[in-house]
Amino acid sequence: MSRAHEPEGAVRIERILHAPPDRVFRAFLDPDLMRQWITPDDLDLDRLTVDARVDGRIEVWHSRQGVSTGKFEGRFVRIDPPRELVYRWAFVGTEPEKGEYFDTLVRIRLRAWGDGQTQITVVHERLAALRAGAPHVHARLVPGWENCLSKLERAVREVSRAGASPSNSPRRVRPPSENRA
Repeated sequence: MSRAHEPEGAVRIERILHAPPDRVFRAFLDPDLMRQWITPDDLDLDRLTVDARVDGRIEVWHSRQGVSTGKFEGRFVRIDPPRELVYRWAFVGTEPEKGEYFDTLVRIRLRAWGDGQTQITVVHERLAALRAGAPHVHARLVPGWENCLSKLERAVREVSRAGASPSNSPRRVRPPSENRA
């Protein structure tokens, strides 16, 4: 079950995942797990770096059919396992020197739900400049998140069946409403 809507300047997606919050949370910080879900199906993951600490960097380079589409980069603002993760998330096109740089904020909240499940809420905000400057990227936000969350769901389920091996499990995270970056 998934719900998505777009309030002014933000996208909000909620979903129930079949894995406990600690496992979902880890998938947002562990590069081996992130590789399983961080890239929408219409892109290829070229490179991923993660420094999983407050003020640590995350960078994800993508391409489509061998041609770079730019990267996403960010900094972790808040890491509160297994409840909340907040990071700045910039869309960097292939020509950032020409203004292809759009700084946004992602808030991920996790809450135990039922028997060993997690309710994840993703709030992706500060989107006005992205909407104006790269409407084609903005239009892909909800479908991109939905696709990545589906991949995360599959990876988390596989990890649950395999006994929660750290190298195979994706996690979910929460957005903190009280922290503004």
